[in-house]
Amino acid sequence: MRCDMEYLIGLDIGTSAVKGALLSADGKVRMTADAPFTYEIDGDLKLLDPEHFTSVCFSVIRKLASSADGRCAALCFCHASGNPLFLDGELKPLTKIIGWQSVISWDNINKVYTKEEQDAFYRTVGWGFFNGMVAADLAYIKVRKPEILEKTKFLTMSGEYLNYKLTGKWGVSHSMGTPSYLMDQEKGVYNKAVLDKFGLTEEMLPPIYDKGTVLGTVLPGVAEKLGLDEKTKVVLGSFDHPSGALGAGVLEPGQLLLSCGTSWVELFPVRSREFALSTGCLVDRFTLHGAPYCVMSSLESIAVKIDRLREHFFGVVSHKYFDGLAGEAEYGCSGLSFEFDDDDFERGKGYEKRDIARAIIESAAKLLRRNLKELEACGLKAETVTAIGGITNSPVCTRIISEVLEKPVNVVNGQSAGAVGSCLLAGMGTGLYKDEKEAFAVMKKANGVKS
Repeated sequence: MRCDMEYLIGLDIGTSAVKGALLSADGKVRMTADAPFTYEIDGDLKLLDPEHFTSVCFSVIRKLASSADGRCAALCFCHASGNPLFLDGELKPLTKIIGWQSVISWDNINKVYTKEEQDAFYRTVGWGFFNGMVAADLAYIKVRKPEILEKTKFLTMSGEYLNYKLTGKWGVSHSMGTPSYLMDQEKGVYNKAVLDKFGLTEEMLPPIYDKGTVLGTVLPGVAEKLGLDEKTKVVLGSFDHPSGALGAGVLEPGQLLLSCGTSWVELFPVRSREFALSTGCLVDRFTLHGAPYCVMSSLESIAVKIDRLREHFFGVVSHKYFDGLAGEAEYGCSGLSFEFDDDDFERGKGYEKRDIARAIIESAAKLLRRNLKELEACGLKAETVTAIGGITNSPVCTRIISEVLEKPVNVVNGQSAGAVGSCLLAGMGTGLYKDEKEAFAVMKKANGVKS
């Protein structure tokens, strides 16, 4: 079945910015766009104003829609992680969005969860418990600001809030809901024991659907504001790295996706959830057809650490300048290696700039390599490697990663892969593509992608 409109819009809502893509019905990527978020720091919390969040996402949609001449069949987005937002009875924000990089005190967490309860999250959620994300944020609110919970009538995450602003309807996919830590991943229902701990009910949370489900159409006033047709459908998306895997064609066991954004994530499609859990990695309900799960392991916030080193040793310089230096150095960087800790500045003293530049990227790649060796011991093998994310804008950095991993690294859709994956999922939701393989094949042919 063909859509009666010609374009699909996909967003990749990352930690630091939102990236978007416009895809025509023949699978051609017609345009990309992006815009940054601005956070504020309040103690250990990293906060995002909900109206700023919405405005930034809308600005990217509007820019893409302007090139679609109003003929947009559907839009869909993926989101980086669970960022909670507490709403009152009129569905107005009681708080700012709490970013996933907030660090919650274990003192607060241990007052709410026993060690046994913390350990139990992995089997239920597919993600191990740590001092960030929604479950930890709820502990902070319960201990430090209980009045917010008393006033809360609806709890959502930022992605679902954006869907609500677009359609006036609530809904969350299994994939998008996993980072909330409130959901039983296998059963696809909310975890009542956790909800009871905070006085929450299922009615106070978005209903759960499969990703690819059409949530609704864009509200008339919003459609006019964004330059969309009122018939434009909003399709529920996924967690960002699985969306990037779809946009890069990493869909089968044996394939490895390197998603290099704020965090560098290794993603493997696998056959079963039991095997996925046996690895100890993050687990996601992955494709709609075929291998149903994927596992992910990450170098958390590694891009922030890379930027910290770059700025210390080189100041504010262009990527071209930095890449030029890194490209001049030899493998091994004359013995220099960084551990991404407080002693790194001392380690770099006395080395030439080219060795420092290469060592920053090479050291991060060595962490990836170490992760891969550990994952291989768990039964995860990378027969092919595909990279996406901002680092792939640099052929030099991509080459360094390839040399360290001792494997060819193929780049597919680069920084736009997550947004392209969201476009393809929008197409699946509206019947343009029957499944992930067909969706990627159409996009691959239209754009001359090599994979």
